[in-house]
Amino acid sequence: MQTTKLAKWRLKTITQQAFFSQEAFKFKDDNKMLSWTVHSYGGVEELQFGGSRVPIISKPDDVLVKVKAASVNPIDAYMLGGYGKTSLQVLRNFEIEFPLILGRDFSGSVIGKGHAVSEINIGDEVYGFVPIHKQGTFADIAVASKCHLLPKPKHLSHEQSASLVYTTMTAWSGLYLSGNMLCRQNKGLKVLVLGGSGGVGTSAIQLLKSQGCVVYSTCSNDAMRLVTSLGTDLAFDRNDPDFVRNVQSEGKYHVILDACNMGIENLPAGWQYESFVTLNSPLLVNNDKYGLFGGMLRSIGNLLNTNRSKICSGKTLRWGYFVPSRRGFEFIHTLICQEKIRPVIQQIFPFNELPSAIKTLTEGHARGKIVLNNTT
Repeated sequence: MQTTKLAKWRLKTITQQAFFSQEAFKFKDDNKMLSWTVHSYGGVEELQFGGSRVPIISKPDDVLVKVKAASVNPIDAYMLGGYGKTSLQVLRNFEIEFPLILGRDFSGSVIGKGHAVSEINIGDEVYGFVPIHKQGTFADIAVASKCHLLPKPKHLSHEQSASLVYTTMTAWSGLYLSGNMLCRQNKGLKVLVLGGSGGVGTSAIQLLKSQGCVVYSTCSNDAMRLVTSLGTDLAFDRNDPDFVRNVQSEGKYHVILDACNMGIENLPAGWQYESFVTLNSPLLVNNDKYGLFGGMLRSIGNLLNTNRSKICSGKTLRWGYFVPSRRGFEFIHTLICQEKIRPVIQQIFPFNELPSAIKTLTEGHARGKIVLNNTT
């Protein structure tokens, strides 16, 4: 009996040495890491900085990452206020939601991995994302599926790499899945990006240009130079008195991507398009307000009514979401490594200044991404 126990102990020890770095063992010994946690929904005052338990590898394809940078996205501010809590609890199998760690993307180094992970080695530098129902990346250590990370681009820093993940994947999901660009010839498509200077907007412009699309974008006057530098064929100044007429004069757009929450209800009647893709569907909000079943019925009803009133004129409304697609990430990764998509960073904050970073984000007037540095 004692011999069997000793053999199991030795096997466990060998396995740990094979799949965990020395840095990981230091965290495991203390069982603590620094993180930003949320214990109740509200504003930035609900963010608590301090020690929390180190996440564990629970699945064979899990990868443990020492986070060196993470970007701040609008979804983080929304979730801090309780956005999507009803739907996300279903995805979490109704596990206890607090304490909650926000943060959806990361760049860092591998310090541990499950036994099914063979293509990634301890010490490798990687970048990737975590689905919204999982514990996030505003922490020293995060767990990600091997399907959701790739080698960090060698020509980029950790801050630059982290800044590209969530926004480019959101742009790809909205355009290629919701906007149906995955199934059609991209070259020559006319696409209008509303809000071209923000995180998703700057990513969408570069993604579209890399595929030969004719790209139009809206932004404020002081962002015109930035938007044009990304390759926009024609930028519209939304402060121009002739703004509505200028956009309309370019004729019909194959896709309009709403990256600034303008809303189809606020779209000028004279603008012509085939597909309008919004990244702010009412689905999760309705589920929070009316419950899962009632919210879904209400959302589907709204979508059908809106499309019924527009389909006769050849227009459709599409809901765009971040989709955790390996195929999409690999596609984006190739473009990043070819330097066809480059990072656009507004500001980098130290890890311990997350509340200030979120405040800056929610003030609006974005000029690219806001990123946290966690290398100290």
